[in-house]
Amino acid sequence: MRMLALIFMIFTMCSCRGNSESGYNEKMAKLFHSCREKMDESYGKLLEGEYDVDKSDYSYHMKLNEARALSSYIKGIKCEASQLKYSKTAESFHIATVGYMTEIVDGYGVLLIKYIDEQKKGDRKSLLREITDEKEKIAALAESCLGYQIAFLNQAGIKVDSQRGK
Repeated sequence: MRMLALIFMIFTMCSCRGNSESGYNEKMAKLFHSCREKMDESYGKLLEGEYDVDKSDYSYHMKLNEARALSSYIKGIKCEASQLKYSKTAESFHIATVGYMTEIVDGYGVLLIKYIDEQKKGDRKSLLREITDEKEKIAALAESCLGYQIAFLNQAGIKVDSQRGK
């Protein structure tokens, strides 16, 4: 939770500066944060058993559509992020953040849909382990994005203390 607070703080605090680097940072920060919130919300529902639905139940289709909508939403955010104009200084940060979004769609999103569609408890348990591993991978990518962002901001002349908030 501290890491999320630190990421959000850095993403938003640097948006107050008046140059184009800060404008880019502000927009990308909002997109990143939106993706992270949606994914965390979905993962919380998974852990609470909300996706453990039977195909014969009407809620099955609702949950399957919810998982598909998550992937569609993140794809849209990723498309918006991909179209942002960025400087050479922001390139590593940009690539890492778009990669983070891609991993949510191609990794977590795909596994979540499989999980909902799977009806055998043992197979669901196995998929839950895969999803948990994927969530850890995505969390590591988020931390990596933060590192690239700090480097970008420092290179852009917007000094950030990477130890702040720890």
